[in-house]
Formats: sequence, C-alpha cells, structure tokens
Amino acid sequence: MFCDFAETQHWFDQKVPSIGYKDLITLTKLHAGEGFMVNGEVIVAVNVDVLEVVGKLEESSPVMETIDVNGFQVLPSQVDSVDRLFGRHQDIASKFRPKNPYMKTAYMNVLLSLTQSLCQSPKEISKDDLADKYAALSYLKEAGFELCWLEKKLDGIKEKKEKEEACLARLQEMKDQLQPLKRKYTELEAEIDNVEAELLAARAPDLSLYGDSVV
Repeated sequence: MFCDFAETQHWFDQKVPSIGYKDLITLTKLHAGEGFMVNGEVIVAVNVDVLEVVGKLEESSPVMETIDVNGFQVLPSQVDSVDRLFGRHQDIASKFRPKNPYMKTAYMNVLLSLTQSLCQSPKEISKDDLADKYAALSYLKEAGFELCWLEKKLDGIKEKKEKEEACLARLQEMKDQLQPLKRKYTELEAEIDNVEAELLAARAPDLSLYGDSVV
C-alpha cells in the first residue's frame, strides 16, 4: 500500500545532497500484477523545481529533448510510434485524465512498451508476462486511455498462448506414448536380423559333401 506523505520543502546542499522516504510501496504489491511493473520495469515520474543553484557543476549533463505529440512529451525516437498510435486510434486519449506532463509521459511510455511487447511471438511470452501485460492494460484504462483494440489483441495473444500450451502438452503425451513403441521397434529389428541370419544358415548347402573326405 502506498504511504501517505504530506507535501514538503527541502533545501539541498553539500551536506544534504538527497532526500527520500524509506517506505513507499511493498514488494508484494509491486509484484502483485497491478500495473506498477511493466516488462520488469517501474517508471517513476518526478517533478523537481530548482529554486537556486549554488556553485558550478563540474560536468554539464545533456538535456533530453522532447517533442509534443498530441499533448504528450515524447523522445524523438518515439515520435513515429506515437504518431502511428494516434493515426490509427484517434480517440485513444480523448478521455485521458492526468494533466501533469510528467505523468502523461510516464503513461505514454507504459503504453508504448506494452504495444511493442505484443509484437513478440507467443513462444517468447510467459504466463507471468501475460499477467503483467493485462495489469498494465488495466492501469492504462483506469487513466482514461481508450484501448478496446489493444485488449482484443491481448486476448488474441492469450488464446494463442493457451493453444500453444495445449499443443505442447499433446505433443509431449504423444512422444511419451511413442517411446515404448520405438524400443519395441528396435527390439523387433534386432530379432528380425537374428532370424534372417538363421534363415540364411538353414538355406546354405552342405559343401562338406563335396570334400576330399567324402567316401
């Protein structure tokens, strides 16, 4: 369960370079498949207001450029993917509720990660992966995304996964049934070879009748 924290103010300096809370969410809840973890990753959106910078930074960190696509700030590498989403599903964010730009970016990252992961073969998706994807879908729908099309695709993958598992189980069953038959076949082949050898011996003429010792 999330802990309730009041809004606080904190001054960072050389003596106190960071601040944080020991407890935020339990590991049990994190792994419970409620949408917090997607594809083994947790995205945390943080908004930090810098009031004053004291001193100079030894090295300047590059600022990641973002581009606005339908109200969502995304990386340049994500623009085409987001454009395709809105091009194919124009009402996808018509009921999207969060207004914070950082939260919107975090939600969009989850959506992109989910849609990209659905391109995997069912063989590469485990039951746990599938459960995580449904949890992520629920998480996105609760935020207001219109994702009926994505849910249908996920249901299709689930159906294929169940079919795959059924086929694998049937194949294993048939292989198990075939093993004793293979052993029996090998034994019969060896027995056939022995009988054929005996047959050849039985059909062979007795050449000793034509030897010098014959009276």
